[in-house]
Amino acid sequence: MTTNPGPEFFNAQDKYQAAKTPEEKLRWLEEMYKNAPKHKASEKLVAEITYKISKLKQEVEKQKEQAKKKGGGYSLNVKKDGDGQIAIIGMPNSGKSLLLKTITGVEVEVAPYPFTTTKPEVGMMDYKGAKVQLVEVPALIGGSSQGKANGTQLLSLCRNADALILLHRTGEEKQAIIKELSNVGIIVERKKPRIFVQDTEFNGITIGGKQFLQMPEKELAEILKQMHIFKASVLLEEPTTREKLLEAMDKTLDYKNCLFLSTFGWKNDEGLAKSIFSLLEKIIVYTKKPGNEPDYSDPLVLAKGATISDVAQFVHKDIAQNLKYARVWGSAKFPGQRVSKDHMLQDGDIIEISA
Repeated sequence: MTTNPGPEFFNAQDKYQAAKTPEEKLRWLEEMYKNAPKHKASEKLVAEITYKISKLKQEVEKQKEQAKKKGGGYSLNVKKDGDGQIAIIGMPNSGKSLLLKTITGVEVEVAPYPFTTTKPEVGMMDYKGAKVQLVEVPALIGGSSQGKANGTQLLSLCRNADALILLHRTGEEKQAIIKELSNVGIIVERKKPRIFVQDTEFNGITIGGKQFLQMPEKELAEILKQMHIFKASVLLEEPTTREKLLEAMDKTLDYKNCLFLSTFGWKNDEGLAKSIFSLLEKIIVYTKKPGNEPDYSDPLVLAKGATISDVAQFVHKDIAQNLKYARVWGSAKFPGQRVSKDHMLQDGDIIEISA
């Protein structure tokens, strides 16, 4: 079987070979990847393109960092603050400014004409004591991913954020923005494949979760070899095809949680704030001292899956080292139950640590 790429692939290949800068080469490599056939005969081709994209991506990012250190370059990125940063995006007149103003109280111009916002606007949402930084990104349009209307810098804001809120007036607007994000490797409609590849010191490829493998083991090993991976432990946690493996190995992709809101359908209530906070995949827990009431004014905001040990480490390393036990109200079997340091906490838990 031959690879049989189409004319779009060869056109991108010609432009890649003629490109002079890493940015140009990266752009046309991504076009080659997009237009490359996705079947068994093209595995080697796709794997090699993916490897080159990954290397070029690292080179481009390194150059950007060096430019920043020298005071050069142009960036709209907003320094992160609070317990997480969420970017509000959408097309012109999609209601981004109104959402930001309503939720955070920050004074921004809200007008019925397009492109009112010309620079990022920032506000802070309070949710049960947690502080969530909301950044309104100036309007995206069709072609933003190609640099139109300052699109490159605006999409960089999206990549820098921890999660996204996408406001849309129509389904067509929603899909148009999703396409612009996808064009630069920001994926919002699905999670990253649960396929994990870890380098090891031992020769060969070992596979865990073989029941999920939907191709011969030799093919998986061959794909990794084409990516210059010869020693690795592979863990599969979902059905794994060639396409899924290639996607999981594509380091240019950035998966973001995204809340899709209709311009005319959202309501400023507790449910909206909860949905926004949940994008961060974090929990809020409260601490208390023995004999005292919980301190609700200064909660701890932790990643989902955090344990008592994580809380102790977060508070102070000495407490973590001297931790005797903890009591938990909420996720424990009964209020105030003593739990071990490995007890996994839930949102809203109250913790009393004894050290």
